[in-house]
Amino acid sequence: MYEFIKKDTDGAVGIITLNRPEKLNAWHTPMVKELGRCLEELEADEGIRAIVLTGAGDRAFSAGQDLAETEKFMSGEDGKAWLRGWQAIYEIIRGLTKPLIAALNGVAAGSAFQIALLTDIRVGCEDSRMGQPEINSGIPSIVGPWVINERLGLSRTTELCLTGRIMDAEEAHRIGLIHYMVPRDQVMAKALEVA
Repeated sequence: MYEFIKKDTDGAVGIITLNRPEKLNAWHTPMVKELGRCLEELEADEGIRAIVLTGAGDRAFSAGQDLAETEKFMSGEDGKAWLRGWQAIYEIIRGLTKPLIAALNGVAAGSAFQIALLTDIRVGCEDSRMGQPEINSGIPSIVGPWVINERLGLSRTTELCLTGRIMDAEEAHRIGLIHYMVPRDQVMAKALEVA
């Protein structure tokens, strides 16, 4: 049913796992489409009351956009189609009526940082890191500042987007991006408890 994500349930909680650990769960268009479809299925399921989103493996929630995909764009139309896909997933997440909890088991970078910020509650551990590093690859963030500004304000948004700095777990927790800080082996358990 799904190739790039896993869908599970635990009682009334839907669990989505980004499942490209060999790529640090970096997104590409097929994965983003699967995520959107799965979120819509869980939203429509009357037996599900909350959703947990996490990443496979022990290093990353998601490293963000898989640059191998964007390097293959041949025209502006390719870029427009890609942006429409991101617009669709953002709209799906923002339209959920069920709480969405992020279980941050590692890095959440770039677009994954943005998706994490769109979740309602974030659970992290000492290995969680968050930031907007696209600028370090020569790519200005297009959508990121809009999402980050809603959560952090203009000053910190500007600094993160222009420097590409990655915040460690302590800083992310201190400024309210990580709501619950637990040991690594308790991230999913805490996310399920909160859900």
